[in-house]
Amino acid sequence: WLLFCISHAHAAYNCSAPPNFNNFDINSCCRTPEINLGNVPQKCQKHVNQLKSANEKYPAFAHLCYPDCIYRETGALANGKLQMGKVREFLQEHVHRRDREIVPHIVRSFETCTESIHGHMKTSNLENYKVLTQGCSPYAAMIYSCVNAETFLNCPAKMWKAEQPCIVAKQFAHQCNPLPHVPLPMS
Repeated sequence: WLLFCISHAHAAYNCSAPPNFNNFDINSCCRTPEINLGNVPQKCQKHVNQLKSANEKYPAFAHLCYPDCIYRETGALANGKLQMGKVREFLQEHVHRRDREIVPHIVRSFETCTESIHGHMKTSNLENYKVLTQGCSPYAAMIYSCVNAETFLNCPAKMWKAEQPCIVAKQFAHQCNPLPHVPLPMS
């Protein structure tokens, strides 16, 4: 049985066919830290809902431009560039005390993701990504998605739910979702 578990732990996945999790909420695998964003979510919801590309069928936080607004409002994004000092400072000040242990993991995720995305930009000779029809550059949304994926993969044990679907999801992501974990625009 142990041998089966060991061999199963290193199973190769078909990356175009993700495992079936039968409605299991993968987001529950790594407990999301409590972050005090003050009135920023309300401001950004209002901002996103005013954009031509807003769709009332979807919540504002699902809009491509929502992370751009959150990062700008918290000081993490200025002139289209991520301010790592501000990111670190904001997380240290606004993540609830009981969740502080995840802060270095999130900071490392930001560093890894920005390095990866900036590496792509450099090889593509891009100074910035173009503003899309949605009303913003995809940069912040790419960072946001990448940081979420990277933090999931490096979740502290205290915040990780070691259940089979979570283990499978992590193995699948490690094998099939290389950095920066998000599709990269070509311009």
